[in-house]
Amino acid sequence: MANHYSQSHICQCLSRLLTLRPHFPVTIAGDRRKTGREFVEQVLALAQGLLDLGVTAGDVIAISAFNSDWYLEWLLAIAFVGGIVAPLNYRWSFEEARFAMNVVKPVMLVTDESSQTWYSKLLKTDFPSLRWYALLDSPSSDFAKELNGIDVLHSEMLKKHREKPQLFDYSWAPDCAVLICFTSGTTGKPKGVTLSHGALIIQSLAKIAIVGYNEDDVYLHTTPLCHIGGLSSALTMLMVGGCHVLTPKFDPKSAVDAIERYDVTSLITVPAIMANLISLIRHKEKWIGGETVKKILNGGGSLSLELIRDTNLFFHKAKLISAYGMTETCSSMTFMTLYDPMHETSISQNLQIVGEAASSNSIYQPQGICVGKAAPHVELKICEDDSTRHIGRILTRGPHTMLRYWDQTLTNSSNARSEAWFDTGDIGSIDNHGNLWLLGRTNGRIKSGGENIYPEEVEAILQGHPGIAGVVVVGIPDAYLTEMVAACIKLTENWQWLEESNYSNQEFHISSKSLHQYCIQHNLSRFKIPKMFVLWRKPFPLTTTGKVRRDQIRKELMCLPQSLHSNL
Repeated sequence: MANHYSQSHICQCLSRLLTLRPHFPVTIAGDRRKTGREFVEQVLALAQGLLDLGVTAGDVIAISAFNSDWYLEWLLAIAFVGGIVAPLNYRWSFEEARFAMNVVKPVMLVTDESSQTWYSKLLKTDFPSLRWYALLDSPSSDFAKELNGIDVLHSEMLKKHREKPQLFDYSWAPDCAVLICFTSGTTGKPKGVTLSHGALIIQSLAKIAIVGYNEDDVYLHTTPLCHIGGLSSALTMLMVGGCHVLTPKFDPKSAVDAIERYDVTSLITVPAIMANLISLIRHKEKWIGGETVKKILNGGGSLSLELIRDTNLFFHKAKLISAYGMTETCSSMTFMTLYDPMHETSISQNLQIVGEAASSNSIYQPQGICVGKAAPHVELKICEDDSTRHIGRILTRGPHTMLRYWDQTLTNSSNARSEAWFDTGDIGSIDNHGNLWLLGRTNGRIKSGGENIYPEEVEAILQGHPGIAGVVVVGIPDAYLTEMVAACIKLTENWQWLEESNYSNQEFHISSKSLHQYCIQHNLSRFKIPKMFVLWRKPFPLTTTGKVRRDQIRKELMCLPQSLHSNL
């Protein structure tokens, strides 16, 4: 291993917080406010407590907790002593939490009341690696009962009366690993992705350069710190020295209140979060948050055109940027500006540069969804499966890629990094202007009548219909075709679904036959046109990161009686 003193370290942000923001608040969580100096002192005191306890470089510490300033302190304190942070999702079931614990084999589990549903079971499970239990804060009486007889550490106990270490005396874990972040697990069990200090810092620098974060930002945490999107943005804000506004978990009302109360300037979102915010803001008598929010970064899926228009309306001073990435690439690889009020750049103006591929003012095209250009540190290439359309698997390499999955051997050493390409598992193409077009997932591909069909390609066409507010396309087993293309449709408000027996060309009416004709008119190949259109009346099932659970939708469709295909 190279001399790690030449390597990046996420605790480098501490000196900036201490010198740039000593008297300004850098965290606001409920009734707690901490200045840069207070926050750094808490991190160093906790780090010394961990050292005194016996935590050593390379030890894994798992955290399952709500968002808070304490969570950020633990994140940096563990990294400071050379530990590796393994965030667990408090929304997991007991079985999922146990699986993750067996994968990462932590020496310590840090929790709060968010994990109460499965914590008592976990206490009864034998984990040979586990030496300590710790709490971020004092438990409630109900939670305390579960801890009866268990020797549990408290954050304040670890911090008390400690000689704080020197600011620059941080350590590194082997391979400069610092984070084991679990994937969403949309097609199987979550995988523990091992990320380095360098990957997190270069991701932060990309967000600073492209989104424009700075020390004057007041950043609202809208996504959990157990996900790479929330974590990478949190570290970006720590690096620039901005102010963090933290609520335990996302709630539309709490988020809207926080935006107005604290003059929030920036936030990140996924489509489901943005839809919830817009729905609430739309019914407010007076909305002042649109005057302060200047930067919105969207990930976890593309915003619909309707949501983009609403975002422009209610956050009219905000630069709206969409990002594409994944846990294995330490969050965002490409960025695309959808709207910039400073330059009067709209989505349609942006897409003029895409060239002949953009035949209409939409990021949704037959060749997929445009997700923008690669960040400066990211290399992308297409391993073509379809040479006539230059479509294939999206590969990437650079310092942003993971070291390995935690339970696998090192695959991305510093020597191999310049040579190894990581297969994202996504299918797409790169146009002549360097824009990446995302077509779908390799494992989401539908095989129908011997032809390959990507759900996102079909969705891109249907999404342009004014009567469709949301659509998910899946393949279901079919004796003749192997798989049949099925489209689950959510209607735009005031539109009505008509059965085939009542087919009509009336305005604001939609039917399977009219959608079939719409696909033909928009040049979708006939073998790709859904054979089944299902009216979907409930929310689409999502992962905790806001990604659609196609596997769950597919199962529900397979169990659906033929007579109910329009009534789900």
